[in-house]
This record gives sequence, C-alpha cells and structure tokens, in this order.
Amino acid sequence: MGGDQKIGKTAAEQAKQEKENRLSKALRDNLHRRKAQARARKSPATYTAEIGMIAPIKIDNSSKGEG
Repeated sequence: MGGDQKIGKTAAEQAKQEKENRLSKALRDNLHRRKAQARARKSPATYTAEIGMIAPIKIDNSSKGEG
C-alpha cells in the first residue's frame, strides 16, 4: 500500500477507506494480542522482560496415598 491512495477519491470514499483501514488494524492487533495470551496460558513458565524474572510454575505438592 505504498503510494498516495487518495488521488481521485471523494471525501466520503476517503473517510470510508480510512475507517476500514483503522478497523482492519484494530482487528489484526486484537488477533495478535489474543494469540500471545493463548501462548502464555499454554507455557508453564513465562519470562517477564520488564522485570527480568521467571514466573513460578505451580506444582501440586500434596501427598497422595499418605494418610
């Protein structure tokens, strides 16, 4: 989508195209965010780059069979 696409379009057509472009970008961003969230839910330990720590993995340490 290189050059100037506004040549030869009316103001209404330009506004409609800009609206569609914004919606497309918002949908793509939302999809990327949801995929990242799904990947984070699947991985047992996630590295948080902001603070440089690894989130702990929850392990069930309950004794089974002892009683």
